[in-house]
Amino acid sequence: MFSDIAVKRHGRQMSDPFQLQVKARAGSRTNIMDVGYGVSQSLPILVDVRSHKNGFFLLQQPEVHLHPRAQAELASLFVASYKKNKNYFMIETHSDYIIDRIRILAKKRVIDPDDVSILYFAPERNAVRIHNISLDHNGDLEGVPDGYRDFFIRESDRLLGFSD
Repeated sequence: MFSDIAVKRHGRQMSDPFQLQVKARAGSRTNIMDVGYGVSQSLPILVDVRSHKNGFFLLQQPEVHLHPRAQAELASLFVASYKKNKNYFMIETHSDYIIDRIRILAKKRVIDPDDVSILYFAPERNAVRIHNISLDHNGDLEGVPDGYRDFFIRESDRLLGFSD
């Protein structure tokens, strides 16, 4: 998302106004308020994840308001934090970008597929059934229940004109 964070002070006192500035990988410093709501909202997550060791994080939809590329980068950060700082994550997400990045990192052997568990909650009448989907060493999903991603397949078919 960005490569650097700095504080620009507008006075000498601690109580004086200040501005958080971020630097994109190839750009100049920008006020965090000008880079998008999702980036500013994810800053506390980034600070906590980078500053803790042996922690356990429960995150609910950390991808909200983030660009798809930033969602994928967030997943890379979580994996790096797991590997380097022994932090553990339980993430509730609707983001295919987060899941796909973790699959890619498993395929590249950055993370062991045995260290990843995807729980899919499928509605069934008046209940919800929980399916444990795992990854193989190619990053492929194993134990995928019927109906998983059906909506996306139907939408793609409709876009291609195969069904209405």
